[in-house]
Amino acid sequence: MTINFECLYFLDSEQLCIIEIKINNLPADAPKKDKFKWLLINKKTLSIKTLQFRSMDSSHEIEERFFDLGYLKFDAQKGVYISKEPTTQYQLENTDGQPIPDVIKEAVSLYLI
Repeated sequence: MTINFECLYFLDSEQLCIIEIKINNLPADAPKKDKFKWLLINKKTLSIKTLQFRSMDSSHEIEERFFDLGYLKFDAQKGVYISKEPTTQYQLENTDGQPIPDVIKEAVSLYLI
């Protein structure tokens, strides 16, 4: 089974990346929690954790997302992710508009199967 998805946000650092994806091959009436997923990817091991979305806040310039595992704040160029346990802060680059690296695409596809 092939999972057809598109990347809505891709925030990147040396250690990890955070992406929001939309899964396209679901029924139109599928719940939003099934269509949209935030994923935390360890770039060294390619291990993936789903970030359970709790809430969001957005303005014209700043986006904020609150998850079970941490907090994400970003704008058009950069962002910061603060993990809950252990409490660690990661500086991220917002790569909006750039293609996702193939190795990340493949890891996400395998994770979603």
